[in-house]
Amino acid sequence: MYKVFLVDDEPSIREGLTTIINWAEYGFEVIATAASGREAITRFDELKPDLTIIDIRMPGMTGLDVIEEVRKQHPGSHFLILSGYADFDYAKKAISFGVDGYLLKPVDEEEIIGELLRIAAVLTREQETLARHAGEDTAYREHQIEALLFDNLEGVGPIEEDALGLKWPQYQVVLLEMHTAPDVQRGGVVKRKLAEAFDQKDRGIVFSYHSGLALLCKDPITSASSAEHLYDELKRLLGEWNITMYGAAGEPANTTSEIVRSYKQANGLLAERFLFTEQRIMLWNEELAAEGTAASMIGEDESAEPEESELADKLYYALDIRSMESVIRVLGEIEERIVPYHRTEQAIKTAFSQVFSMAINKLAASNQHMQSIMQEHSVLINEVYHQLTVSDLKAMAEGHLSRLIQRMGGGSKDTALKQMIDFIRRNPGENLKLEVLAEVFNYNSSYLGKLFKNHTGEYFNAFLDKVRMEKAKELLDEGLKVHQVAARVGYANVDYFHGKFKKYVGESPSAYKHARSQSKDQPEEPDGV
Repeated sequence: MYKVFLVDDEPSIREGLTTIINWAEYGFEVIATAASGREAITRFDELKPDLTIIDIRMPGMTGLDVIEEVRKQHPGSHFLILSGYADFDYAKKAISFGVDGYLLKPVDEEEIIGELLRIAAVLTREQETLARHAGEDTAYREHQIEALLFDNLEGVGPIEEDALGLKWPQYQVVLLEMHTAPDVQRGGVVKRKLAEAFDQKDRGIVFSYHSGLALLCKDPITSASSAEHLYDELKRLLGEWNITMYGAAGEPANTTSEIVRSYKQANGLLAERFLFTEQRIMLWNEELAAEGTAASMIGEDESAEPEESELADKLYYALDIRSMESVIRVLGEIEERIVPYHRTEQAIKTAFSQVFSMAINKLAASNQHMQSIMQEHSVLINEVYHQLTVSDLKAMAEGHLSRLIQRMGGGSKDTALKQMIDFIRRNPGENLKLEVLAEVFNYNSSYLGKLFKNHTGEYFNAFLDKVRMEKAKELLDEGLKVHQVAARVGYANVDYFHGKFKKYVGESPSAYKHARSQSKDQPEEPDGV
């Protein structure tokens, strides 16, 4: 990551620039801000930023004053100037002094991203040039390997094994995706630690790639036991930092020109890291099906598109009856149906978040006294996108929804049939089906239907119709129109609702509503008349 120092006397500008851009996506991170030119000069030596974004006009010391002072000690430092329209000519003049560019206020997000990409390329070239001329064999070899992999040099012939000390019997790329504290990543201490164990002991070369660090190994790992041994060694080496690490190894190559193939295999495998169920090094010849439930569902055949609204209904039902056992079953079904269809990490997370969102929105709508549910909803959706694997996502959701059930009063101790009847009475407008409820309550639908008939004396659909008619009468008494009532009690077809109402109540909804309004308007007869 390239380090960015923001200097502006306006707090809103400093805060806005810090938050408006996803800096990490473009290879940068904001390490500090300063409110004045004097503060910027005082902190520059300590921070050693790769890029300073500075306001051109500040009280006391202008941005150009700061640049002039800093350049005395750091002639190669990079600056982007912020200026208003009134300072436009001033900013253009500043470019002739060697600054990297200027941005007009208010800062446009696309414009600053374009500048960041351009400057990142400049910084990268500078770093590569320094590495080439440093005379350090390790840095030079690393650069050559990165050039081979990332500058599309495949096909131009192998790099010079003798000159680089790479005349090995075989070569293998092992990619490591690491998640740890930002200061650890920024400091490069992990890379140095790995270099001590591999570069300096002639076991391989450590190099960087887009998602982390990688090893070009001299002695390939070809078995599960050797992969486990390497992973354990890496964990011991990096034990002083709290690192979550996933690895993937490509097939060993016999020549340096084939290193690209090993890299592509490892990269392709690591791209499916979201389906890993444990932290370890995967081998190029492994099937992800061996990894566990989530990965084993990935097959050659296309899976049917999951009905996210149906899954959301089931999750809502499980939450509404306050059954954590049912919630866990539904989460398992969500995984089984979403993962094989969507396959990629982003798509899977999006689908999970949509199901959670629909379910908790329903829960909040049916529990008016629990306004905090919406806050819980935003927390859950945000956490979905921070999970490293689908297993982590499920575990996080289980914990979150368990706490939500506890806030709703804890798990219900009622029998399944009582919970089911109460649920129907609370949700007459839902598209309730015995088969779906049977899944939520973990019953065979035929068996549950018989239990329900024995308990209530009525078949499920007849009982549901009666509950809906009672609710419809309440809504008609409240003055709702017939079509509104039909929709509220779960009937999309108004004519069908008319027929059901007349069957159970003995008159049409309109007639019932008219009769009730007439009875309310009729004055009571005096006693004795």
